[in-house]
Amino acid sequence: MHIGERPYVLSPSGSTNLSERTLTVDAMKGVLNDLLSPADQETLDDIGAVEREITTKDAPGDKFILVAARGGDDIWIELRRQRAVVPLSKPAEPAACEVPPSPADQASASLPAEPPASDGSRAAEHAPRPRMAPNHPQNQPPASPAALRTSGPALRPPAHLEEPAPVRPATRRTGPVRETSPGVVLPLARSPIRTETPHAGATPAPRHLGIGRLLRIASARGASSLYLTADARPSIRVDDEILPLETEAPLGKAEVEALILEMAPGASRDAFAGGSSAEWVYELPDVGRVRCVTFRDQRGPGAVFRLIPTRLISADQLGLSRDIQSLCGEREGLVLVAGPRLSGKSTLISAFVDLINGTRSDYIVSLETEIKFVHDNRRAMVSQRESRGEPETMLQGARAALRENPDVLVIDDLKTPELVAVALDAAESGHLVIGAVTAHTTSAAISRLIETAAYERQTQVALSLAECLRGAVAQVLLRKTGGGRVAARELLFNMPSVAALIAEGKVGQLPLAIDSGRKHGMVPMNDALLGFVQGGAVDAREAYRKAYDRAAFLELMKREGIDTSFVERLA
Repeated sequence: MHIGERPYVLSPSGSTNLSERTLTVDAMKGVLNDLLSPADQETLDDIGAVEREITTKDAPGDKFILVAARGGDDIWIELRRQRAVVPLSKPAEPAACEVPPSPADQASASLPAEPPASDGSRAAEHAPRPRMAPNHPQNQPPASPAALRTSGPALRPPAHLEEPAPVRPATRRTGPVRETSPGVVLPLARSPIRTETPHAGATPAPRHLGIGRLLRIASARGASSLYLTADARPSIRVDDEILPLETEAPLGKAEVEALILEMAPGASRDAFAGGSSAEWVYELPDVGRVRCVTFRDQRGPGAVFRLIPTRLISADQLGLSRDIQSLCGEREGLVLVAGPRLSGKSTLISAFVDLINGTRSDYIVSLETEIKFVHDNRRAMVSQRESRGEPETMLQGARAALRENPDVLVIDDLKTPELVAVALDAAESGHLVIGAVTAHTTSAAISRLIETAAYERQTQVALSLAECLRGAVAQVLLRKTGGGRVAARELLFNMPSVAALIAEGKVGQLPLAIDSGRKHGMVPMNDALLGFVQGGAVDAREAYRKAYDRAAFLELMKREGIDTSFVERLA
């Protein structure tokens, strides 16, 4: 029995459903209350599994092994029946002989010898018969051949129809022979159904109870995600690389499904059982928040568990320069955070919020598609709001937040023209707005904001950006030669020369402005990449792969005397 499934019985002829209705949580709890004592239920809550032998008056002599397991909000119950087979007919045992003789021998051994009668018959045949038990074979009428054919495999023909057996020496027996057939094992997770006899005394340890253990392993290894797919080992993502867990055995379809259902809440469980993709957030002690997304592919069920770190990473831990940290000192205007997908934009924004939270007495409203880092109120008051789903939800949240008059408004994805317009209006009206844009460089981020607007409004958006922009940071993550990752960051300040280029629509010339603005603290992306290569932290091929303007970066490496022959091999 399993929550969300129909109860079924496994017999030698196959499996049979006991009901057309699926089992609910209340129904399973009721079964546990009926079958387990309070002490066993406490063991189940503490350990997660319990095994007990039970009996029932409806099947005297049979033993039932109850195995109950609990994982999260899910419950599994199985009953293994061990049937005791007793012979249907048991002859009365004579006092002088423990093994009953054959009928022919019984006639000659039980009665005294008589001389033959004159008619040639034995006198003993006319003597009274000794009393036999009612169920003795000699008191039964002869069975017809048809009766023998329909009597079933467990029935034997009467003893007087069997061939006489030779008399054997008396053998002492201590009681009736009881044969025990192996009990049928109902798997905790449905399919594949197996009928192997379990090892005597084995304690059930369902593998699908280990989703928490797998997530803790992933967290201990610094993974950002755990991947489960059918017919494969669990895998984790560490430093942007997918690595299988070599210590784990490949998981079957039923095991992957059980691992997913162990964590899934009711609505997500129904969606997954119906074949649809499900998504939910789970709080796991010692790990933190886990976002779960299920899918089905050619192998069967699968899931991705994203581990959301709860520990904040400060600006100093990220190695943010003083020039980058100075952007958090702005009282109004727009600060952009740019980067490609999975480049750490959320981590960088969280460090900005943490820096403001520790240095200013402001009211901060953060609108996030997924809350990753939770901020406690320090000097500032931080209100974090998750806006998942359609972009309209984020837009409504931003408009509602502005009615609260926050000092700082954080929007982690400026991807629609309406949301960009709200952010620019807020920045122009005296709020500090920190917004994220998916782009490789600061100039590409500014260009994307302008291009989100309709063509007739792009000039107005450019003028607003030139007026309210305070700075922009673009970040990419690179693999270090010794393991781990490091962030290369480009920094743009809205100097008068930069504002003029934006207002005139000459965003393509912003990289030149950044190059000429090094004395003001600006940092081109190629300079940041080159610094890691020269310091030996990053391989030249990795930096070249992550460079947005590869031609310019290649020329820069050649001028610095760095071997670039790998580029020719790639070509």
